Amino acid sequence: MLITEQIVTQVLHHKGIAPVQRAGMSQMMHKLGYWRAAIYIGIIGPLLEETIFRLPLSLKRIHIALAFSMAIFLFCGFFLVHIKSPLINWGIRLSLVGIVFSICMMFVPNGVSIIDHRFRKQLIILSICLFGLMHISNYTPIQWPLIWLYPIYVLPQLCMGWVITYIRFKNGFFWGFALHCIINSVSVLLSAGQF
Repeated sequence: MLITEQIVTQVLHHKGIAPVQRAGMSQMMHKLGYWRAAIYIGIIGPLLEETIFRLPLSLKRIHIALAFSMAIFLFCGFFLVHIKSPLINWGIRLSLVGIVFSICMMFVPNGVSIIDHRFRKQLIILSICLFGLMHISNYTPIQWPLIWLYPIYVLPQLCMGWVITYIRFKNGFFWGFALHCIINSVSVLLSAGQF
């Protein structure tokens, strides 16, 4: 990433991308306070991300329904930012979660786990890629002319997604979640030392 950062600043003459992530982490620490930020980044974030990206890999209907419901809960926040009332915001989110969960439970077939091997591999690769690429949001505001470089910045998350997926299949969902918590907690500790 250091080489990429040099290309961005020295060759392409744009602002550096990495400092944006550090500034976002600093802002979050100051806004929430260290302990709330640590709980959010070290426990709640991994729980949501593991539920969305790794739990449905079992291909069980209930796991798929939970994954889609949590994805709606997490990502609809981006579309509801203009709603200032927390009560209305949470009401809309929870309503959408209930609707999506019900739809998945009604329409996802029971026998999804009996899928040919090729499709399952593609689903795993898609899950890992989406997990890694979702972390581009750590670098907002995004410099759109440089969007083609952002996947390089999330290479650690792509590798982390692969390792956690391996652990999830080898040892179970809980162990993948635990590893994710440890990695994020170390990241918070290292970031706290910079501020």
